[in-house]
Amino acid sequence: MKGKLHGNGLWESSRMMLPEHKEAILEYNRRQHRRSRILLDEQEMEEISRRIAESLRDNKEIGLRLYGEFGDRRVRGVVEAVRPGERRFRLNTDGNPEWIAFADIVSAE
Repeated sequence: MKGKLHGNGLWESSRMMLPEHKEAILEYNRRQHRRSRILLDEQEMEEISRRIAESLRDNKEIGLRLYGEFGDRRVRGVVEAVRPGERRFRLNTDGNPEWIAFADIVSAE
């Protein structure tokens, strides 16, 4: 028994990680890669608003880059409805309507 406690014996080879510990390590790593929101200046916000209004009025497709904690995503579609009081709008992307918050928009094309 004494031999198992030395070198590469029982204690050396019985390393294990609990699922809770593994999840905690993964969560810590995810938090390290989070990004903060980009604050847009007034001119950029006006340009985005103009493009959204154009899409709604003319039934014209718009491309948006949306904020994500771990990376931006791009969507394309036609604006179907705007709810200024809720600060969001509905974008129809290939028959799949999606509500998008104005605060999530990074840029518009």
